[in-house]
Order: sequence, then C-alpha cells, then structure tokens
Amino acid sequence: MRSPSITRRVLLAAIILIIEFAVLEAGLRVYGAFEGTTTFQALFMDDPDIGTKLRPNARIRYTTAEFTADIAINEQGVRDEEPIGPKPAGERRIVVLGDSLVLSVQVAFADTFCERLERLLNERGGAVHWRVINAGVQGYGPVQEWLLFDKVAAVFEPDIVLIVPFVANDATDAADAVASLEAGHVVRTAQPSVQRIRRIVRSSVVLQSVRARWDQLRSRFTIGTPERPLASYLTEPPPVVAQGLAVSRRALQQISRRASGLGAGTAIALMPARFQTNDPDYQRLDATVSHAGGVLDRDSASRRFRDALAPLELPMTDLQTVLARQPDREGLFYQQTVHLTPRGHKVVADALFDFLQTAGLLSDRAR
Repeated sequence: MRSPSITRRVLLAAIILIIEFAVLEAGLRVYGAFEGTTTFQALFMDDPDIGTKLRPNARIRYTTAEFTADIAINEQGVRDEEPIGPKPAGERRIVVLGDSLVLSVQVAFADTFCERLERLLNERGGAVHWRVINAGVQGYGPVQEWLLFDKVAAVFEPDIVLIVPFVANDATDAADAVASLEAGHVVRTAQPSVQRIRRIVRSSVVLQSVRARWDQLRSRFTIGTPERPLASYLTEPPPVVAQGLAVSRRALQQISRRASGLGAGTAIALMPARFQTNDPDYQRLDATVSHAGGVLDRDSASRRFRDALAPLELPMTDLQTVLARQPDREGLFYQQTVHLTPRGHKVVADALFDFLQTAGLLSDRAR
C-alpha cells in the first residue's frame, strides 16, 4: 500500500508540473500569438467534404510581436469584408486559390495582394468591374484547393481561376492527400481519439513547440533535413516529393477542367519560400541541412514545380523571379511567420497584374 507521504509527494510534483506548464503557456502567449490559439482556431470549422474550411462570418483580431491584423470571413466562407452574391452585369471575377500565403492573416485585408490586384485592375478603367476573391485557406495544399473549388468556390462564377502553389510544402502535402483526391472528398486517416489529441496539441503553445521539435528530429533521420518541407529542396529528394508533384498536377488539372466547364481560364503563380529570396535565411538553412547530411538546392522546389506542371499548358509565372530582383529582400517576408509583409504583397500584386496582362487573360469581355 502506498504511504501517504509518497502520495503527497507525487501529488505535489504533479501540481508543480501543472503550474510550470501553465506559467510557460501563459508566457509564450503573452510573447506573441500563434496559430494554435483558441482565437486563431475560431477562424476554422470542420467540413465533411473538404476537411477544414474557414468559418462563415468569423471575426478575430490576430496579434503577434510582428503585426496586428483584423480578420473577417464573409458569409460564403472566404476572407472578404463583403458577401459574394450573383455576379452583376459587367463584372469579371478572379478566384485565387492557395494556402496561408494567400489567406494572409498577417496583414490588413486592404494590404493583401488579392485586394491590391483588384485595385490595379479597376484602375485600368474600361467597361468592366473586377473583383478578386481571396479563397486561400491556412494549411491547404493542391488537393484541398481542388476540393474547395469544386464544393464551394465554383459557385462564385469566376472568369479566371488563379492557383498559387507554395512550392516549399505543396508536394509533400499533396502526397499525403492522394486518397482524398481519388475519393473526391476528404478521407480522414486518423482515428477520432487521434484527432482529439491533435486538437489538444493545436490548442497549446507548449505542445505545439514540442511537436515541432519532434518533427524536426524525426525528419533529420528520415529525409536528411531538419524540417519535412525542405525535402523539396534537396538535390536528392525522397520519393514522396516526386509522388506529390504528380498528385499536384492531377489536382490542378481537375481545377482547370472544372473552371473550363464554367467558361473560366486557369493560371498558375508559384509562390517561393522566404529563404529562396533571403540570403541570411538561406545560409542558415543550408548549414543546418548540411549538418543533417543533406544538400540544399535553393531553387529546386520552384524548378520541380515548373517542370511538373508544364504538361498542363496553363499560363504560369514564378514569383521568385520578381521577388529576388527587389532591393532589401529581407523586408519582403516577416521573420517569425515567413509570410509576406505589406511590401511583399505589393510586389506580388504588381507581378500578378503584369502576368495576367502578358498572358492575355484580361480581356474586357465579361463571361
């Protein structure tokens, strides 16, 4: 029988651990918000067909050490301050699909490249009014973007569908989601108990940090990089990268076919990772990957995506090219969140405007 003194010691140790955990959790939350907080997670909801999507009419203020932004989701479930109804006569629409680089919770709505692009288009004058719809969702890859377009965004009556793959992790994300692509709806592989554990982890700053360290350690021994997305930049990537590029091509092809059936054109804009344009960031990661036994190729993920998607014969641009030409490239992305700053959004919007014009997609004829 356990003595009272041992029981008290175990209880005291447990209380101390709980207090220390609570203090550390509170301290990290005060230092800066993160994507697992209850506030941030209020933007999302489960969906039986897509998996996760933005919650209609959600409103939050997202604050970190680097920025503060008010985020509004409209009643159709996309980041917009106005509802999206039937398309008026004389209006043309661009639906932009992508992940957190498109959603852009780090900047005000008016500063996102989607809104900046809309203003540039309408400043041209002419008989039509342009509306650019931000259909980006945090954590999405090509398969989720296809499901969102098929189930939700197709009803927005687009004239152009602009897909923005994030070359750093879209290949590995697509490989993980191949079952959902083949089924035509989300296929959940985790058991309900595992999903509950994941929700608990996402709700804690401390547990998120522990999970990130574990993922880094596991990746170091499985793919020769400290982080799984960096596998796409290895000179000798693991098979999952080629598999994911093939799945990405299939998903984008399905988006293009669906868009064509609606009378819309499709275009692709490849989004680079921060270290592809930030020299100090690249040097740090290059040294880390070398220490883990891998060889980093700075431009390989963009190049592999260009080659993989070329058979689709869709208009395509690589945003790395224009971002790499900018002065003070360290100011294009935030340093803690690796997302675009307002200046980075302006550069991307200008580049997309030029790309759409050059590609001949900006005729004034409304669909």
